[in-house]
Formats: sequence, C-alpha cells, structure tokens
Amino acid sequence: MRQLLRFAVVGVLNTAVGYAVIFACMYLVGWGAVVSNIAGYAVGLVVSYTLNRTFTFRSAAGKKREIVRFLSIFMVAYLANIGVLMLLIDHLGMHKGWAQLAAGAVYTSLFYVLSKYYVFVEAHSEATSR
Repeated sequence: MRQLLRFAVVGVLNTAVGYAVIFACMYLVGWGAVVSNIAGYAVGLVVSYTLNRTFTFRSAAGKKREIVRFLSIFMVAYLANIGVLMLLIDHLGMHKGWAQLAAGAVYTSLFYVLSKYYVFVEAHSEATSR
C-alpha cells in the first residue's frame, strides 16, 4: 500500500512539473501549445522515471532496459487512455469530463501495474523475496 501511495505522490509531482514546463514554455518562452505540450510531457516523463525508479520502486537494475520498458508502457497506457476516452465519448455517449476521469483512471492503473511487474520487475522481485 505504501508503494501505491508513493506512486501517487510521484504522479502528482510529475504532473505539476509537466504543467509548469508547458505553461512556462507557452507564456514565458512564447512557444506554441503543441511544442510546449511535448516539452512538458518529456520533462514529466523524466521526472516520473527518475522518481519511480529511486523512490517508488527503489530499483538498482540496469537503466537502459528500464528506460526502454518505461517508454514502452507509457505508450501502451497512453493509447489505452485514448482508446477508452474515445469509446466512452463516441460510442457510449458519456460526458467528456467524466470520460476523461475514467480514461485517466485506466491510464494510471495500467501504468502502475506495468511499472511494478514489467519495468521495475527486478526491484519488485527483490522486495517480495525479503
């Protein structure tokens, strides 16, 4: 349960940092919304990986493999998020706000499970064998 709480804290932090970068790029640097969004997500992913590796899962495994896996599960979780969002809005007629919350829950749940059992699996294996 503590690990899930740490994961949530990291999620809030990387989201805040990502949005700070997005708005700084748009309003201080003068970049467009799309480029600013890309920059914010890139910084947010670095923060997320770093904090999840060191704080949430406390991994000591090889970084190269973990980074590739981390980026892979981000894409899987993000595509699941978009798929659920489109399904709920376009096919089930759900309100867009509620659909965003539901799709976000799918993204977060999938990202946590895949992080724990695929990206940081060695850290998880060591923790359960103690």
